[in-house]
Amino acid sequence: MTDSVLDEVYERVRHTGPERNGWLSNHAPMAAEALVRHGHERSVHRWFDSYAHQLEERPRGIRAIAEDEWRDPLGDPVRTGDWLDFFDRALAAEQWRTVLVRWWPRLLPGIAAGATHGVIRVGHAVR
Repeated sequence: MTDSVLDEVYERVRHTGPERNGWLSNHAPMAAEALVRHGHERSVHRWFDSYAHQLEERPRGIRAIAEDEWRDPLGDPVRTGDWLDFFDRALAAEQWRTVLVRWWPRLLPGIAAGATHGVIRVGHAVR
């Protein structure tokens, strides 16, 4: 039951952006994973229902990021949708571990960006 509830919530949250109310973090993926892993899977959908009104739509991409031109758009908040699309394509083409091994060293210098929410999200996803 645990993984199916988590998958259901991830499906619900996948159309939302990584931020809410401007620049606050969207904690839904992390909170849902924590609730499920700590035995509260029956509360996850109710919690998400109460949180969802604060979330923003997933940002749209403006220009695809080429694999060999990733440095320039790195850290540009206007390109958030482009990065989401980029990693969607990467994860559709290769296993997540392969993508993680390639991108972890590239993104590590910015680990403190966004109050470390990027690395926290990756940690939740990997677990």
